[in-house]
Amino acid sequence: MNSEKQQSGEFKKVLGLGSLIIFGLAYMAPTVVFNYYGPLSVASEGMYPTCFVITAIAMFFTAFSYANMSKEFQKSGSAYVYVQKSLNPHFGFAAGWVMLLDYLLLPMICILCVAIYMETYVPAVPAWAWVILLVALLFVINAMGISMAAKVDTVIVIAQLLMMALFVAVGIVTIARGGIDGTANGLIDGTAFYNPDVFEFRLVLYPAAILCVSFLGFDAVSTLSEEAKHPKKDIPRAIVLVCLGAGLVFTLIAYIAQAMWPVGYQQITDPDSGIFELLARIQTIPHMDIMFLVVDNIGSVACALSGQAAVIRIMYNMGRDNILPKKIFGHMSKKGVPLYNLIIVGLIGLVALFFTDNILGGVELVSFGALTGFILVNISVPFYFFRKKGIRGGKAIFNYGALPLIATVICVYLWLNMAAAAKIIGIIWLAVGIVILAVKTKGFRKLPPEMDIE
Repeated sequence: MNSEKQQSGEFKKVLGLGSLIIFGLAYMAPTVVFNYYGPLSVASEGMYPTCFVITAIAMFFTAFSYANMSKEFQKSGSAYVYVQKSLNPHFGFAAGWVMLLDYLLLPMICILCVAIYMETYVPAVPAWAWVILLVALLFVINAMGISMAAKVDTVIVIAQLLMMALFVAVGIVTIARGGIDGTANGLIDGTAFYNPDVFEFRLVLYPAAILCVSFLGFDAVSTLSEEAKHPKKDIPRAIVLVCLGAGLVFTLIAYIAQAMWPVGYQQITDPDSGIFELLARIQTIPHMDIMFLVVDNIGSVACALSGQAAVIRIMYNMGRDNILPKKIFGHMSKKGVPLYNLIIVGLIGLVALFFTDNILGGVELVSFGALTGFILVNISVPFYFFRKKGIRGGKAIFNYGALPLIATVICVYLWLNMAAAAKIIGIIWLAVGIVILAVKTKGFRKLPPEMDIE
């Protein structure tokens, strides 16, 4: 029976609610909050927690849009499917195409982070060697199937959560003792969120736009609908729980870091490695910087692993729709893995070889696809439930009208505050997708083939 399913191009339904949540958290790489501490604490002039609050609010409302749509469509493909079925196939392709940029680049950025950190602590092995090793390792694990990837993710996420719990405990003790260099203002420090001496909206909106990338895990969960045991119930729950949990944890960690060292943003010598400067100054437990190095690198590997698993399924859906060449992108191996897609994504991971000094710039590029995709999904909700399904009533207006509208407004505002380079590269990528679509549909005279969602 399983053999027949694989031959017909179907995924195995093996993931429960717990595995879906773990997948989402692994894709986020929870310790990413530490990676952005240096550059974004400096950029926000010490209001790093506020950046996460703004982003978390936008993502929480957006998560409800994804949850509502995932109940209607139990197919992998995420934003691509939702927008395609709500607006029209052309917009669906645009949504899938911009989100594809995120999924393609995020594993590469994770690989890049690990390679740079490892070269710093093990200078005998150059960054390029780490990149090649990691690309090969990720390929092997994902080629073994989603069940194996989920098991690896579980162990890695537990290690990250333990590291974060240790950081919070040590942070509270450090703050109670006066903080780093005696600069703490106590356990309750309002200036970590709002410092009237320096506050400007631009200081927190630009970092908040970048931090949207940190929440891509809840979106990645929706790509696994075809492999979930109970997709109609578990996918929506996992989406909201992953987003809510991440928002709370990220904000807590950012607050503890800021409260421990309120003047850190003024004293950090190298923002890119700012978290190592903070951890090295903590006296409660020595060598926390080394512990973080190990756990964070493992977390980045988990993020890349989950990222590849998500993107190869989106590419598979586009191949199955014959929007991309079906023989390549719609191919399924006997293990239920879109193998050709995995090879392509692995090769893109090697692009990290050329960007060992531009991590933040890469993250900015990923934010374009994330925010653009989120905006389109939020817009698709009222179109689908009000126009296509004809649902009415006060509860519907709140769930399918008010919440998506709030999410859209916040996401648009963040989109406008992205870096100019991110917008330029993102628009070029979108233009390439539109050209491909125009060719495929003979000058937009034909609609792209629709998915079979039965």
